[in-house]
Amino acid sequence: MNEKQLPSVAYFSMEYGLSSDFKMYAGGLGILAGDYIKGARDIQAPIIPIGLKWKQGYTDQKIDAAGNPYDSYHNHVYDFLEDTGVKVTVKVRKIDVVCKVWKTDRFGNNPLYLLDTDIPENGDAWITGQLYGWFGEERIAQEIVLGIGGVKAMRALQIPIDVYHFNEGHAALAAIELIREKCPAAAPLKKPGKLPGKRLCSLHIHRSRKAMRRTRWTVWSIWALLTA
Repeated sequence: MNEKQLPSVAYFSMEYGLSSDFKMYAGGLGILAGDYIKGARDIQAPIIPIGLKWKQGYTDQKIDAAGNPYDSYHNHVYDFLEDTGVKVTVKVRKIDVVCKVWKTDRFGNNPLYLLDTDIPENGDAWITGQLYGWFGEERIAQEIVLGIGGVKAMRALQIPIDVYHFNEGHAALAAIELIREKCPAAAPLKKPGKLPGKRLCSLHIHRSRKAMRRTRWTVWSIWALLTA
C-alpha cells in the first residue's frame, strides 16, 4: 500500500489485545484494537496506536475451593518494552502527573506507544494501575492521561498526525487538548461549528446509548479533575 495516499492516523484506545501474556486488554474492545494495529502493519497503513501501560491489567478471574469466582490482580513486568526516552506531563487536580512513553512492535503490530504513570516522579503512580479499575474519579484521571497525554506524546515524539481516531470515548479529552493547542487562551470562541479540531477527530462507539448513559461522567466531575 502506498502510504503517501493515506492520512496519518493517531489511534487512541484504552486497551489492546495483542497477546494473552501482555495484559493490556479486558475483552472485545481490546481484541479489536489489537487486530487493527496488526492489520495496519500487514498493509503498511500509517496508523499510530497509543494507549496506557497497565501495571496490573484487567482482573484475572479464579475459582476458589468452594467453586466461587474471585478477582485477582498481579503486578506485571514487561522487559521487552522499549523506552522512547520521552516523558510528557498532564495535570490532574492541578497536580503535575508525569507520563513515561514506552513502545513495542513485538507482536507483528504497528509500533504501539504506551503512557505510564507508575514512575518515581509521581505521587499519583496508581493512575495506570488497573484497566477500568477503581471508581469514577480514577477513571477520569486515566482518560486525562490517555487523551491529553496522548496528544502531548505525539508532539514530543515528533510524529505528524492528520486524524485522531478514538476507539470508544475514553480518549475524548484529546479533542480538548487539540482545541487548547489551536486557541489562544484569551481568544473568544464564537460558534461551536468553528471549533478547531472538529474535523481532525473521529469516534467509534461500540455500546448502546443506554449503556453509555449508565457510564457517562458528569461535566462537573471532569471539570473538577481538570481544574480543581
